[in-house]
Amino acid sequence: MKTKLIVVVILVFTKLTAFSQTDTLKSISEQIKIERDNQLQELQEKLKKNEEVVNRLTVKLADSENLKATDKEKVTDLEKLQVALDSRLKILEEAPKTKINLNGQLAFTELLSIQRDIQPAELFLTSRTFFAHLGNISNVLQYSSFNNWKTEYEKWNAKQKSGEHMVELVNNSLNLIGNAANIVPLYGSVAQTFSFGASSLISLWGNKEKELSTKTVSMLKLLTVVSQFEQQKSIIDYEWDAINKELELLQKENNQLLKDQMEYFGLNLNEYKTRYMDETLDSKRENYKNACRKAISEKILLLDSDANTRGSWLGQVETYMYRVQSLRLRFGQLTTRMLSNIDNYEQLITVYSDGTLFPAEFTRNIASLNNSLKAVKSKFYTSFNPAKYIEDSAVMYIER
Repeated sequence: MKTKLIVVVILVFTKLTAFSQTDTLKSISEQIKIERDNQLQELQEKLKKNEEVVNRLTVKLADSENLKATDKEKVTDLEKLQVALDSRLKILEEAPKTKINLNGQLAFTELLSIQRDIQPAELFLTSRTFFAHLGNISNVLQYSSFNNWKTEYEKWNAKQKSGEHMVELVNNSLNLIGNAANIVPLYGSVAQTFSFGASSLISLWGNKEKELSTKTVSMLKLLTVVSQFEQQKSIIDYEWDAINKELELLQKENNQLLKDQMEYFGLNLNEYKTRYMDETLDSKRENYKNACRKAISEKILLLDSDANTRGSWLGQVETYMYRVQSLRLRFGQLTTRMLSNIDNYEQLITVYSDGTLFPAEFTRNIASLNNSLKAVKSKFYTSFNPAKYIEDSAVMYIER
C-alpha cells in the first residue's frame, strides 16, 4: 500500500505567537482547526460590523439634503464611507488568505500523519507471521494422511515391473506436488490430474491392495479439501496483492508530494527524518509539526511580501491542499479494503474449521491460524482508522 508533505501558511494576518506549544492536550491538527475557525469567525464579525457602518453612512448621505447637512459634513461622511469600503475590501482579501493559509497548515500535518501510518512496520511483521502460517496450510507434506499414503504407494510402485498409464500419470503429478523444493498451488489441473489418477488406481487394485486403497481414499479427501481451500484463498490473495501494489504507489506519491512541499517551504528533509519519522514519542513528533508550522508561516510571509510571488503562493498552497486531501481519502479507501480482505480470511478460516465436514488434521491446522489472525486485526486497528480517514478527508477544510 506514496507520499509528500506540506503545509502552508501564514502571512501578515497570522501571528507567529499563535504557534505556541501551550495547548499540549490538543494535537497540532486540532489546534490549527480551532485557530482557523476562530480567525474566520473574527473576520466575519468584522465584516458584519463594517457592513453596518457602510449602510449607516450610505443612508445618512442619501438623507443629507433633507437633513440640510453642510458641505463639510458631507465630505466628512464621504471620507468615512471610503475608509469603511477600503476596510471592507481588506477584510474580503484577508479571509481567503487566512483560510488557505491555515488549511494548508492542516494539510501539512495530516500528510505527516499519513507518512507514518502508511508504513506501519509492526503490522507488516505481524502479517508476515500470519501469511507464513496461511501458506503452509496447503502444503500436503505436513499431513500424516498424505505422507503415510505416499510411503505405502512408493513401496507398491517399487515392485511394479512395467508401468501402467495411470501409474505414470500419478508419479508425474506426485513429483510436482510432493516435492518440497517444487511446491505448486494445489488447485486446478494439477490437483485434478493427480486425483483422477489416484482414484483410477483404486479400481485397478481392487481387493489386492486394501490398505493402500483405504489410505488413498483418506489422502484424496485431504487433497480435495486442501485444493478447495487453496482455490478460495487464492482469490483473497489476489486482492491482497492488488492492495499492496496500490499501497506502494500511494507511498511513492506521498513521498514525492512531501519532497516537493518541503523544498517549496524550505524545510530540511534530514531533520524531518530524525525528528519525525524516527521519533518514537508522540509529544516530540507534535513539537516537530509545530516547528514546521512556524517555519512555513515565515516562508509564506516572505512570499506574500514579494511582488513576484505574492499572487502565486495561494494557488500553489491550495494545490497542495487538495492533493493531500486526495491522498488521505484514497488511503482511507485502501485501508477499508485491507480490513475487508482480512475479514475475508477470517470467514474462510471459520468455514474450514468445521471438524464435522473436513479431516481432523486439516481443521487443526486451520484452527491454529486464529491467534495470528487476531494479532493482525488487533495491530490493524491500532495502526489504521479507515472510517476516520474517509470522513475527516471530506470535511478537513470546512469550518466547524
